[in-house]
Amino acid sequence: MINNIRAIGLAAVLGSGVMLAHPATAHVSMLQNNEVMIEATDLGGGIYMLQGRGGNIGISVGDDGVFMIDDQYGAMAEKILAAISDITAQPVAYVLNTHWHSDHTGSNAAMTAAGAILLSHDNVRVRLKKGNQDWDVAPAADAALPTVTFSETTTFHWNGHEIHVFHFPNAHTDGDALVHFRDLNIIHTGDTLFSGWYPFIDLNSGGSVDGYIANLEALVAMTDNETKIIPGHGPLSGQAEILESIDMLKGAKAAVKALHDQGMNEDEIVAANPLAPWNEKFTWQFINGERMTRTIAKDLAQK
Repeated sequence: MINNIRAIGLAAVLGSGVMLAHPATAHVSMLQNNEVMIEATDLGGGIYMLQGRGGNIGISVGDDGVFMIDDQYGAMAEKILAAISDITAQPVAYVLNTHWHSDHTGSNAAMTAAGAILLSHDNVRVRLKKGNQDWDVAPAADAALPTVTFSETTTFHWNGHEIHVFHFPNAHTDGDALVHFRDLNIIHTGDTLFSGWYPFIDLNSGGSVDGYIANLEALVAMTDNETKIIPGHGPLSGQAEILESIDMLKGAKAAVKALHDQGMNEDEIVAANPLAPWNEKFTWQFINGERMTRTIAKDLAQK
């Protein structure tokens, strides 16, 4: 399903209409929830990638229980739990939120009700608890707030694996967490990787174009040709897709910066269409060339 996103529409990934202001406000979908199925991909070692409506989910299953990474929109909770029950009879013990956006945290309360402990970077809890008036996001209920938070790193020894969770600063947001199954060479990137697409870099939540690029470069150093990457959005990927994203973002930033340095304002830069070389390949329904250009231009103007 994810491989066909440009054909079937944004709902399978963010569950929203075209060009909404922010994924956290995405409530209207082109596909109804009852039409979206959870698809599971076995990555080996008890690790699965689940795809449905919202960010990609990763789970570790085994005798200790289920360690889950992200939980999509709240309307998908029942289907997510059903899909997990088809894989294992063990309950969901932990849910890690890779950042605060509701396409990754929307089922938090449902997972708490099912007995899971929520965890995240410190800033994720802060942003969920505060809400966001600009995007009409209400403060999260207590049941949807992570009860365990960390500032830099934490490690779980779970289901026979070492699960290293660590913070990537100021990339997609200011609360991004990545999850590295070190012994299995599997990484869940959260939204620090939109595989094959223009990324959403949330400047209003502490995101940064330079930070996004720097963290992708750090991610490359952790991988090899055999690494399996669960991106925040997009298909199961590897090192090649990370390198592709780096090349695109560096080229796109340079193209926008050249016009910015000439004194052009944001609208003038957009009118010049500097991302034309990348638009056909990387455009999707939430981030097209214009929106990516505006993100880069705004980021440059803030420096």
